[in-house]
Amino acid sequence: MKRFLLLLPLILICGLFVNWQLTPPSHDRDWRADYSRLPGVEQTGNTFRIENIRDWNYAEDGSVTRQDWITREIDPDGLSQAYFLVEPFGSIDAIAHTMLVFAFEDGSAYVASIEARREVGEAYSAPKAAVLPIFEYIFVWTTERDMYGNSEFMAGDDLFLYALDIPLAQQQAVLRAVIAETAEIQQEPRWYNTLFSNCTNVLARTVNKIAPDAVPFDKAWYLTGYADEFLYAEGFIAQGESFEAVRDAALISPLIRDLYDIADPVDFSRAFRARRAGG
Repeated sequence: MKRFLLLLPLILICGLFVNWQLTPPSHDRDWRADYSRLPGVEQTGNTFRIENIRDWNYAEDGSVTRQDWITREIDPDGLSQAYFLVEPFGSIDAIAHTMLVFAFEDGSAYVASIEARREVGEAYSAPKAAVLPIFEYIFVWTTERDMYGNSEFMAGDDLFLYALDIPLAQQQAVLRAVIAETAEIQQEPRWYNTLFSNCTNVLARTVNKIAPDAVPFDKAWYLTGYADEFLYAEGFIAQGESFEAVRDAALISPLIRDLYDIADPVDFSRAFRARRAGG
């Protein structure tokens, strides 16, 4: 009996591992409306056609008043700036959702977000997703206006936006890598895992595919609320007097409310960039 008790943790770990291996992920489920469409990618030369970019509209009470899905042609050579976007959850510093924002010379801007894809009536559970194969993950693509409105009005979370302080060619390479990863997920569903395949470490591994070890391993891969501080320490976002000062300047939530009446997503992004630049 004593030997069995000693072996019980190993038996449980082996059982969980087997469960992950034998349970296949799928794109064919009764998905919640905001996860109902899988982004698709088609490449023509240097241009990528991305389908099912979410462009929803949200009322101040968090209700959805319009559910549009759009298709756009994206040329990485037209990228003007990439950003790291952080959405903290509650009062626990270690927990946050992280995303990438890509702004283009024509004024448009899109958000790429790794998310646990949920079915109708299914609630997110970080502890369960750490041990059980219950969520697939996808790259959710949205207009900038959609994601900012979703976070501000539906979730009620603050947003912090940091410009990546790396050469533009590297930013363009990151965009291409994210698009390639989106295309791979389109062909092959994958399991989400709170610890090993989450919103932050999937992005880190995506970047490291094109530049090995470019994003060093850090606790922020798992404690995602520290991701912005980690990138600041590594020099990936612009430096300031202190990280705290840079973080304060990165808060964009008040600006979202000021500009959200601009219904066109490109006009919204143009106005947003102009206000951030002091215009």
